[in-house]
Amino acid sequence: MRIAEDEEELKKQMDAVSKRLVRFAFILIIGVVLTQILLQNDMVRHWVTAVEHWEGEAYR
Repeated sequence: MRIAEDEEELKKQMDAVSKRLVRFAFILIIGVVLTQILLQNDMVRHWVTAVEHWEGEAYR
């Protein structure tokens, strides 16, 4: 991507970049929320993490 030569072109490039950043942030937030929801399931948590195995006896 080249640097804009005039102010209008620079504004367009900045708008395009900011839209991509907002979209990326939204996707990350959705990913974090989905991950937290999935980790509430014991089977998924057992498959994804090994922390409970390291801790020994599970607290219930």
